[in-house]
Amino acid sequence: MHGNFERVSEKGGAGEEIDQGALEYGVAGEVSLRWAAAELTGVVEEARRRHDLSPVAAVALGRAMAGAVLLHRLAIKATRRLTLTVAGDGPIGRIVVEVNQEGDLRGFVGEPRLDLPASSDGRLRIADAVGKGILKVHRDIVDGSVYESQVALETGEIGLDIAHFLEQSEQTESAVLVGVLEGPEGVRAAGGMIVEVLPGANPSAIEKVEASLALDSSVSRTIERGGLEALRDRVLAGLDREVMSRHALRFRCSCDRDRLRDQLAALTAEDRAEIVDEAGELVAECAFCGARYRYAEREIAPA
Repeated sequence: MHGNFERVSEKGGAGEEIDQGALEYGVAGEVSLRWAAAELTGVVEEARRRHDLSPVAAVALGRAMAGAVLLHRLAIKATRRLTLTVAGDGPIGRIVVEVNQEGDLRGFVGEPRLDLPASSDGRLRIADAVGKGILKVHRDIVDGSVYESQVALETGEIGLDIAHFLEQSEQTESAVLVGVLEGPEGVRAAGGMIVEVLPGANPSAIEKVEASLALDSSVSRTIERGGLEALRDRVLAGLDREVMSRHALRFRCSCDRDRLRDQLAALTAEDRAEIVDEAGELVAECAFCGARYRYAEREIAPA
């Protein structure tokens, strides 16, 4: 029914074969609910380090990463790759995240060093950074078909906007929780959870989840205290639940030196001249992972 995340052995592009998080999928409330929960602290910290992200940029990208991996796991059709794009008119610019069947994530933000003053209560102003615009989900299905849908950003908080996407585009009633906890030395906790109401759900199961969600408890701090299990237990308190699968997650980019070289070869001579360094080499940087590739002019010139 759903595409699984499987371990792969080869290293791709600038990525490493190091597990940095985990994803669980299951049902609860006598199969009234299905849910997916992810802990990806290491994934978001890797993204923060690679892109040198400011706190507000790290939190925004981390929320989008959590949302993307959860949407991918809950997709009805087995999905080879899912791309989540948050395109608002705020100063952070576009936020783009990709996740594939193997549990590899990568992503970037338009303004990685964005610095906004905190709100009066000390919170990072993610909604102000994102602004108004659209949230778009692009799915490459394993059968070769493509599915794309988008909705207007309702809040800019990303989690609430994903819930709005599920309601408007997927016609599913869902609760979406995503969070990232930033500290002086980097990302301390990151992850999220989606709980989806299934047809014919027992009203009491829905009421118990709503009661759990009404408790003012931070997603990221819950993960920091007890990991994925603590988040799952808090949201599904009082309900029977079954973990049907668990898979590894990691930051891993699919960029490739040869593919980037082909893209450079397609540029005009004038455009290539703009990215030549002092040593006379062309330097290309992957937007998703920050890897830098250097080429001699003779490597790029058309045959």
